[in-house]
Amino acid sequence: MTEKLRNDDDLAGVTRLVRLEIANARRALDGMGEDPLLAVHEARKSIKRARSIARLLRESDREVASLVNAAARRAGHVLAGARDADSLEQLARAMLRDCDDDAARPALSELAAQARADRERVDRETAARQAARALDEMDRALAGLPTPDDAPDVVARGMARTYRRAAKRLDKAQSVPDGERLHELRKRTQDWRYQAIALKRAWPDEVERRKSQTDALDDLLGLHHDLSRLARRLDDLADADAAIERVEARCEVLAAQALERAEAVFGDRPKTVKKALKAGFQDAG
Repeated sequence: MTEKLRNDDDLAGVTRLVRLEIANARRALDGMGEDPLLAVHEARKSIKRARSIARLLRESDREVASLVNAAARRAGHVLAGARDADSLEQLARAMLRDCDDDAARPALSELAAQARADRERVDRETAARQAARALDEMDRALAGLPTPDDAPDVVARGMARTYRRAAKRLDKAQSVPDGERLHELRKRTQDWRYQAIALKRAWPDEVERRKSQTDALDDLLGLHHDLSRLARRLDDLADADAAIERVEARCEVLAAQALERAEAVFGDRPKTVKKALKAGFQDAG
């Protein structure tokens, strides 16, 4: 669950939220021995949230914020291999269960077996130790990030930047709706979503009215990304044309649905949104 500002917080409490998410990631990694799949999944989510929320304070000190972001990226990267292996097997088996095309089933079955073998080779304990070291680096870098005197303005500009970047990714995805561009849109969508949840108490109308659309958009883009990875892996197998065709058809539907929702979330002029955000956060601060 994303950490949120408390009722007695001012907007300078954003740094505290980042530290809470770092603590959540460490707590998840501590459970690696009990349920490694869940531990990796929960740790990665907390790291993503910490990184997204920390981006709100970029304008307070760009150099320090860059160090915080780089450490968070390393923490997430070392866990990515484990998470990708887990999710690929789950997705391949789900596709296999729902597949009524006999021509597609052999390739999906072979890929599910490959993904299971990949998952069993992952060294999650080493990945967890490396991620923990990166979280320590993030914590140390965060200590050098000053609390701005004009916190409401800094946070509003940070969120406006997130919106502007998402709008640019939407433009690119609309031009060429391939897996890479939609994944870039998803990353910016997650930033916007985590930031909006964290700052729920300070939401201006411009953020709140997009909330439900953003949740659904993230789900659509996440499934599209997973299926795109599945299609790429299927492409390495012999006699996988029927399975690839089935997956790509599903991707096309998801892409159309995602772009329609993304237009509702990020289709306004960024300058208009920035103005509304600054006004809303000044009132909250």
